[in-house]
Parts: sequence; structure tokens; C-alpha cells
Amino acid sequence: MGMGTTVRVRAAQLFVRLGRHMRRAGAQHLETGQGAVFALGQLMRDRRLKAPLVVIGAGEAAARYKLLNALSEEDITSTVYDKVPDRPTAADAEAMATAYQSAGCDSLIALGDGALLDAVKAAAAVCGKRGRPVRALAHGRVSGRRIPPVIAAPTSSGSGAESLELAAVADGKGGYLFLEGGALMPDVALLDPELMADAPREKLAEAGMNGLCWAVEAYLAASRGDSRTRGLAVEAAELFFASLESCWNSGGTLRERGDILSASRLAGRAANAAGAGYARALIRAAQSVCGLPFAGLCGVILPAVLEKYGISARDDLAELAVMADAVEEGSREDRATALIARIRALAFRMGLPEELEGVSAQQAAAIANRAAAMANPRYISPVVWSAEECHDLILSVCAKPEDGT
Repeated sequence: MGMGTTVRVRAAQLFVRLGRHMRRAGAQHLETGQGAVFALGQLMRDRRLKAPLVVIGAGEAAARYKLLNALSEEDITSTVYDKVPDRPTAADAEAMATAYQSAGCDSLIALGDGALLDAVKAAAAVCGKRGRPVRALAHGRVSGRRIPPVIAAPTSSGSGAESLELAAVADGKGGYLFLEGGALMPDVALLDPELMADAPREKLAEAGMNGLCWAVEAYLAASRGDSRTRGLAVEAAELFFASLESCWNSGGTLRERGDILSASRLAGRAANAAGAGYARALIRAAQSVCGLPFAGLCGVILPAVLEKYGISARDDLAELAVMADAVEEGSREDRATALIARIRALAFRMGLPEELEGVSAQQAAAIANRAAAMANPRYISPVVWSAEECHDLILSVCAKPEDGT
């Protein structure tokens, strides 16, 4: 990218960083630990909520029983909405909003993975914006006090949806719509490891790599003087490195599942404060263009981006490697390289792909253009890349045709 353009992007990023620093993260009540779900009734009474729409994801039998039992024990009558596919779309979010209004509800409870939580947040935005469709709310800031309260009870960890001021919702055509704004922060987050009992390890892999991506990029995006945000990112990365693989291999202990639930929230809070970088932009763009699985995108794109940052990110990555207990010894270059290698090895051991399959030349160009438009100047990265440089990165991680063409 030319020097003049780089200077303009960096100047704009100063205002972005200042805006994030001045904007306080939305207030959120947090309940954690085994049995946290049974605090739900009291939390609702404290907020004078009596008629929730409980949105439940597919395959959440054990978590469903625990949550509905927690409500019934407190004599709270709920409306259950469980017509939700594995990958809810904007149309599903709009259907949730219709069900909410038809039943005369006063709050939304989301029980499921990050994709479901995002859809419920989008549904709340639709309710608060007088039925405007999700597409009309995308790529802008969702604000206002009329959005109904959302209680998030995640059943997988990593996406940080329960603590992020944004929502990514499939558009039903292979792409994604992105909503942002402080109003999207759930009012309550219930982080109960027992709710993860039914989570298949594929979802654990997807969520964990997603959360690790948030944590690493938030660390790089935060200013050196922002010790609080960097501390959140370090703690999240450390917990992911310590517990994610065990949860993938054997389901993990309750403590390990609780640790990665906590890591998810920490990464989300760090991302709210600092933002993301080109890995996040490229992953989101690839989702929109190709609809590829999120875990595979994270496992391939994150280490490739960190590697391409080169010396610009070396010191920060070396510091993160030590603070997150991922690497202990070596020069700064060695520690940074070892951290990237550890991310790749973790993805490999969880069965994630080493390259992106089935991305055409036209799709690669579209991904690059969308990523550059998304990242510049809103995302703060160690370097500033043009669409051409994003394109080079994507081409480098795409599987080559067998005939070499």
C-alpha cells in the first residue's frame, strides 16, 4: 500500500481507537460456574421480567431441561421457540422477532452456540427497530434503549457472542450479515459448564479457534498503554491453550469447560475494547463469499496473517507467547515463530484443514476486496494492507489444483 494511503488509514485509526477508548462497554451481569443457570429466576425477578421467549438450538436436550427447569422452579412462564436450524439465518432471526411479538414477551433467552446467540441478538434488534429486517440493520451501528433484554446462555465456547457488541448472521445465500452496536451486548451472561454437556467436539473446535483468534488480534490491536485490554486478551489466550485441546479430545472436565467459557467472554470483552485485524476481516469476508466453516478459516488464516505481519508484530507476539504460557524461551523472533507454530499445531491436532479448499479465483478476489474494505480503517493492525496484499494472502492459503494450474 502506498505511503499516502497508509498515512490516511493510520490517521483515521487514531479516531477509531479514541472512539473505542471513550465508549464504555455495555453493562452486563455475569453468572459463572456449575449451577449458574439456577440463578436465572432471581435475575429475571430483579429485572421485573415475567414472559421470556426461550430460543433453543438444535441438539441441546440436556441444556434445555436444565434451563426450563430453572424457570419452572421460579414459576416463570416461558414461550419456547425451538424451530432453529444448526446455522440460523436472518430469516430465522426475523421469525424469532415475530414469535416474540405474537406471544407478548418481554425478554429473550438464548440457549445455544454462538450462531444461535447472534441470531437472537439480531432478533432483539429487529424487535427494537419496529420490525426492520436484519439486512436493513447490517453494516451499521445498532443503538437505542427499546431493544428487549437478552439473556445469553452459551452451550459452546469461543465465539464470545455472549459478550460481543456485534452479531454475524447468515443471509441464507452463503454469505453473512454483520450488525454492530452497544445495544447488542446481552444484559446477562450465564456461563454454566453443565450447559455444554451436549456440545460435539466439532463445535468446540470451531468456537475455540474463533475465540483464540479474537484474543490474539485484540492483543495486537490494543495500544501498549492499554494494560487492561491486553490483560483480558492474555488471560483468554492462556485458558484456550490450556483447555481447548483436552475438551476436543475427551470433552474435558467441568473445570476445563468452564475455563474455555470464561476465555470466550474475556476474548469478547477484549475485542469490544480493541477491535480486530486482518485475520478477522479475511475470515468474515471468506464466510460472506464462500460460506466456509468458521473453524477451518480460523485455523488456516490466523497463523498465515500473523506470519505475514512479520517484524511488525514480532515483539507483541513474542510477549504474548510468554504471558499466555504458550512459549517460554528463545529470542523474540523465535518466540513469535513458536506461537504461530503452536496455533497451527493445535488446529492440526483438532482435525482442521491446512488449506482452504474450493475457493475460485473470482472468490479469492472478492474475499480480498471485502476484507480490505472492512478492515481499513476500522481494524487496527500492525501493518496496513491493500486489497492486493489481502489477495496475496488468500492465494497463499488456498489449495492448488492438482494439475498445478
